[in-house]
Amino acid sequence: MGKSSLPSIAPARRGPALLEAIGNQLQAVPPAVPSPSSVAPEITAIPVASKPAPFVLRLSSDVFRQIDASAMSRGVTMTVIIAQALKDAGFSVPDEDLVDRRKRRFR
Repeated sequence: MGKSSLPSIAPARRGPALLEAIGNQLQAVPPAVPSPSSVAPEITAIPVASKPAPFVLRLSSDVFRQIDASAMSRGVTMTVIIAQALKDAGFSVPDEDLVDRRKRRFR
């Protein structure tokens, strides 16, 4: 059996020789030109509705019962009652905060 011959390996380039070899290879590569289909379309800003922020309110049990009774008689949540009261007091309350968001009625 004969000894297999390995291909000769060129010594690693270092320093200026490496930079020159890389520079020569980069000059041989043509610049990339974007095709019309790869150009990203202009993005227009879409107004994003803000998510409701949680708010905890501690009330006396008497006030709680009054709000609960009012909500029950109107068929809405206590949150809707409080949001309507804030709107009536002059606060800027969006219409979507005045809508019952429950998926089904619990009462």
